[in-house]
Amino acid sequence: MRQFWTFVAKEFVHILRDPLTLLILIGIPIVEMLIFGFALNMEVTNIRTVFVDHAHDHTAQQIVRAFQANPYFIYSGEVADPTEADSLLRSDKADLAIVLPSGLESALARQEKTEIQVITEATDPNSARIRYAYTQGVLATVFGADDGRLPYAIDINTRMLFNPSLSSAYNFVPGIMGLVLIIICTIMTSVSVAREKEKGSMELLLASPVRPHIMVLAKTIPYLAVSAVNIASILLLSYFVLGVPMRGPLWLILLLTLVYVILALAIGMLVSAIASVQSEAIMISGFSMMMPTLAFSGMLFPVANMPIVLQWICHIVPAKYYIEAIRMVMIQGLSLSAVWQQLLILVAMAVFLLALAIISIRPRLNR
Repeated sequence: MRQFWTFVAKEFVHILRDPLTLLILIGIPIVEMLIFGFALNMEVTNIRTVFVDHAHDHTAQQIVRAFQANPYFIYSGEVADPTEADSLLRSDKADLAIVLPSGLESALARQEKTEIQVITEATDPNSARIRYAYTQGVLATVFGADDGRLPYAIDINTRMLFNPSLSSAYNFVPGIMGLVLIIICTIMTSVSVAREKEKGSMELLLASPVRPHIMVLAKTIPYLAVSAVNIASILLLSYFVLGVPMRGPLWLILLLTLVYVILALAIGMLVSAIASVQSEAIMISGFSMMMPTLAFSGMLFPVANMPIVLQWICHIVPAKYYIEAIRMVMIQGLSLSAVWQQLLILVAMAVFLLALAIISIRPRLNR
């Protein structure tokens, strides 16, 4: 046991001896969280909106004022007819046109069917759908449709479970957490062993009586401590800067993240068995973790929408289970009973990868 803690102390000394590297390891997750959190934004804002007002009544004025007051829309004035509105849309001078029919107020008073036409520029179908959904929400507010349904105008249902503001951060931040942690933690441990190889001290370690599991665990614990700082900074940024709620138990969020970090550190130890220099370790760790996490974790693309073959690949990507579980706990406020399967899979992966890392470390030089 004394040998183990001596080895751990040595690793801490290596980390603290290079404050610039330590600052980078702690600073990169913060910078990436801020960049990705604000850059990966699927919200549609600044919607340039024009009106074709054939009604010229109090209800029409209420509708116009509601859109003017909404922060997602930019009031771009009124035009005489739909043809002019269509021209503005085609020339990229407007994003949305709303046509208010004549006799709107009287028709609503008599409970008669009337039609409010919504025209949107749909070059980007996703943005067009979002604009239409926002429009429905504003109209529902104007007409006091608490249940989101207007039988005399258009059917509306603007109830958004867990994310009433349609903030894209709710979707992306858990994915960013999974991406940043696995890349940074993998690079940290792989570079630490590669550094030993470059300096020639790895041969001394391999020739020493240190057991493989002692070496792996001793190298993992100091970087686990550094990762704890990263975890704290990421969670604080998510909550206070990006506005993502933590509706579920904090202890469960920390437990899931801790297991995921241990898994990532084990991957780094495996990468270090392949890489002989630090630059090679960084390249292998970065590319081998980034692409699978982006493509097969559900971070950007729903797994259910992928072909069956790609869904099979997703099942071996650790980030898939972490991101899935974190979304359920942070956003939906679910408890351990809802994510125990994901947690169990992450634990199994961590144990398996740690065992592989121990096997890959040779306690003696090959003679």
